[in-house]
Amino acid sequence: MVAFASAGLFAFGGTTTSSVKTHVLGTDGIRAVVPVTWHLSHEVLSVCSSPAQVMAITNVRGPVPKRLRAGMVLILLLEDRYGRTSSFAPRTRFHVTASPGLLAGCCDIPVGPGQEFVFRDHGRNLYAFVYVRGELTSAAEAALNSLEVSAR
Repeated sequence: MVAFASAGLFAFGGTTTSSVKTHVLGTDGIRAVVPVTWHLSHEVLSVCSSPAQVMAITNVRGPVPKRLRAGMVLILLLEDRYGRTSSFAPRTRFHVTASPGLLAGCCDIPVGPGQEFVFRDHGRNLYAFVYVRGELTSAAEAALNSLEVSAR
């Protein structure tokens, strides 16, 4: 896994004037711009082989708990390598809500407030499970919208 670092400021939240320091994280042909306090998790957070975990970004220090709490962010990307691309909609701009539902269930993924996004990008079928609520919502949305996906 590779982590790319860049010094810079990135405005999270669209209309906000505050900026946070960011860096670029990447692995398996996918990169994202995230706050410097976020990092790649090397933990296996999904037990499925298809869709398979390709990236996990979090602000959690230490092991990511099975039940995520307030203040914790996790962006978990899974790739379906065997599904038809026609069953996945082309990627559009993501909107993460401040009051999400509860993510749980399939593939033994963590449980917590969040949203699921299903999309296709550069021929890759992806699921993004975004665990966040409250004040970190705009940062998670900006990170998700910054994704750069390379073809396999």
